[in-house]
Amino acid sequence: MPRLVDHEVRRAELLAATWRVVRARGVEGTTTRAIADEAGCSLSVLAHFLGGKDDILVAAQRAVYDRIVERAFRIGGELFGLAALRAALDSVLPIDPERAADAHVNVAFAGAALSHPRLAGSRRESHRVIREHLRTCLREARERDEVRAGVADEAVIDDFIILVEGSSLLSLVDGWAEEGRAERLTRLADNFVDQLRK
Repeated sequence: MPRLVDHEVRRAELLAATWRVVRARGVEGTTTRAIADEAGCSLSVLAHFLGGKDDILVAAQRAVYDRIVERAFRIGGELFGLAALRAALDSVLPIDPERAADAHVNVAFAGAALSHPRLAGSRRESHRVIREHLRTCLREARERDEVRAGVADEAVIDDFIILVEGSSLLSLVDGWAEEGRAERLTRLADNFVDQLRK
């Protein structure tokens, strides 16, 4: 009797294998053969679950953003307003091995998006989702009377994304703040949220 395969579980395993290959080789060096080898499957199985190389890269980029968003905003969590915004920052900055691994993949996809229109479009869509979550945090913060006058939501959202993307790039590519990185990034996150408070 053939073994039943949970499609979503297998797909998640293949995407995780793709992230590992991207971390090791970069997007340009990632091949379907390398992903299949990493996942311990055939090329036909890989294609069945994820499609061709461009489909795989776009799916992997989307999935790493989904993973980051889920961790950052803890959908249905108990934090609201500026506390939720601060927790989101803590969840996405590369201050431990798991978050650094996600940031590494994100940086690799960001570079590849410069010459890959489908990846660029996928990243823009992922940023739209993140921006909606951030708008919710800021709306809640205003309802809770936590935000000082003169704060422009879209500027805060831009700064949030720049802080995360910039610190990830500098930390992972340039080795910025390797010594004491977690403390430095935590301090930046604290300062970012504190300057919004009344």
